[in-house]
Amino acid sequence: MSGLRATILRGATALAIGGGLVLTGVAAAPAASAATGGSGSTATAPGGATPVGRPYEGDPDKEARLVSAENDRIYNVRALASAARWSGLAVSQPYRLATGSSYTLVLVARGAPYTIDDLTELAPSTFVKQPDGSWLLSENIVVENGATLRLASPDGLRIHLKSNHDGFVSIVTQAGGLQVVGSAKSPVAIDAWDPQAGAVDTQTSDGRAYVRVQGGTATLKYASFSHLGFWSGTTGGVSLTGTDLTTLDQASGDQQGKTKRTTQDVFGNAILPTGALPSTGGSSASAGAYSYVSALVQHVTFDGNAYGLFLTSADGVTMSNATVEHSLIDGLVLHRYVTNSTFTSVQSTDNAMDGVKMTRASTGIVFSQVKATDNGRNGITLNGSGLADGPNSAGMPTTTYGNNALTDSTSADNGRYGVEVIGGKNVRISGSTATGNQMGIVVRHDADDVVIRNNVVKDSTQNGIAVVDGPSATEVSENSISGADIGVYLRGATGSSVTNNTVTDARMHGVTTVGAVDGTQIEDNSVRGSGPSAIDLARSDGAAQQGNTTVEWHSTKPFLVTLRAIFQPLTVLWTVLLLVVLIAAIGGIRRRRSAGRREHPYAKLAPLSSFTRGAVDPVSLGLPPAPTARGSHAADPGGATPQTAS
Repeated sequence: MSGLRATILRGATALAIGGGLVLTGVAAAPAASAATGGSGSTATAPGGATPVGRPYEGDPDKEARLVSAENDRIYNVRALASAARWSGLAVSQPYRLATGSSYTLVLVARGAPYTIDDLTELAPSTFVKQPDGSWLLSENIVVENGATLRLASPDGLRIHLKSNHDGFVSIVTQAGGLQVVGSAKSPVAIDAWDPQAGAVDTQTSDGRAYVRVQGGTATLKYASFSHLGFWSGTTGGVSLTGTDLTTLDQASGDQQGKTKRTTQDVFGNAILPTGALPSTGGSSASAGAYSYVSALVQHVTFDGNAYGLFLTSADGVTMSNATVEHSLIDGLVLHRYVTNSTFTSVQSTDNAMDGVKMTRASTGIVFSQVKATDNGRNGITLNGSGLADGPNSAGMPTTTYGNNALTDSTSADNGRYGVEVIGGKNVRISGSTATGNQMGIVVRHDADDVVIRNNVVKDSTQNGIAVVDGPSATEVSENSISGADIGVYLRGATGSSVTNNTVTDARMHGVTTVGAVDGTQIEDNSVRGSGPSAIDLARSDGAAQQGNTTVEWHSTKPFLVTLRAIFQPLTVLWTVLLLVVLIAAIGGIRRRRSAGRREHPYAKLAPLSSFTRGAVDPVSLGLPPAPTARGSHAADPGGATPQTAS
């Protein structure tokens, strides 16, 4: 027995360490959220700063420690249950474990579901009916593999999970089943409740009650879950997650032939009987392997939880006619490895971060008739990037994910983007409306084969549709875009096609390309609005346009800018050369025409003598007589005296 005990303890220790690594990742994500306003990308939007949603108001350090303690408790319960079976103890009946300062009621495998009546019998002092007809649960519940807890009543049911500064409780399944089923007239309501205050618990800094389906199945119909959870996804309110199964394989095994013992010590931890509470013991262990969770969620409201509904490692989830609102972080979250699931008629509103957030490693997801409004960050985020960009210590794959679709949906009045596609491939967004967001639809970060078709984008404060930072083969076609600075904005996106879109009331450009956009075609778009230009390709390389209609575009480009655009340096150079040639040619023509009419260069000149009568007597001009030259002179014929010429 001592060898077995040592083996179990070594395995439990190793699993606890592994669990610690996982916890570090889980706790770190909300830490980033607290610092930046949310997990995920915070890339600056083209043309402006990035809103990051509403800040988380809890206590990061304390809540992260509480998450770690909760995960330890769950692992301990599983390891101790497995150890009890290996030790030959009879666990065919529900039992209770003392876990730290609280108790955990363990529901073991059986054919029939456990009901409200069973809980009143198994935990009469911790599941108590209140004067108003509601129930107060003040003990943790764990549902093992092969067991199902059914919380249902045709007359309606309200269950308060105790939650205050003294501690909180949870309902957790471990590959078991959870059914919370009400009716349209009388739904089942579950909340975190402070019995001292007589109100729901709104403080997360000291932890808060939560519900988690860890592996197995969940059926949630005509129910509401409010003010649950804190800090991490697994403790975030209502979470549907995968689980490891190493210690669950014998949970529903044959117990016949074993001696039944109601109280036994398993490695220092007491397995206690149900009924009245005994004294508290202590525990420490862990366990390990894996199982996906599946769920049916219909006509359910998630209100005021940390995360509205959190899913990870889930397959075949069907969610319809549901509302997620007022979450402290994100609304509906598909964290990782959610596959082959559909979400129809889901409304996600007034959440601090994203209304709907699909993170990496999810594929085969269809969102239809989703309405995401008034959220602090994005309305809908679809992230298909790889879990790693290269070799990494955890050995995570670099594969990109995709085959996801968003159809017939609405994203309005969110703090950042209506719809954001981050990486991934084969993503389809069609028949949807994005109104009043900073940007309507954004595709970025090496996304491949994304089709944005037949959508309506209205009243964006910046761009209507943006394809930026590395996407390839993006199709933007047959969309109606109105009231944006730029209708369609492309930057660093190759092989894109922008065709048959209608852009109206654009304030700067109808279509703009920036940087290397090799192979991009801008064709057959109708562009109306006013601004510097309808189609702006001047700042990019590799884009071509044809067949675009821009006759109703009103240019607001300043006159000097227009001149500058016309008189480029080469244009001016060739214009000057042309003028020189023209002037020379005209001068040559004129010279040839005047060659036949040449005349003597002095033809129009006359001798000086033609302008005077010759010698003039000064006296006739009223001047003194000219002096007589010395010497004798011959008399002039006629007796005239020679005069000096003047």
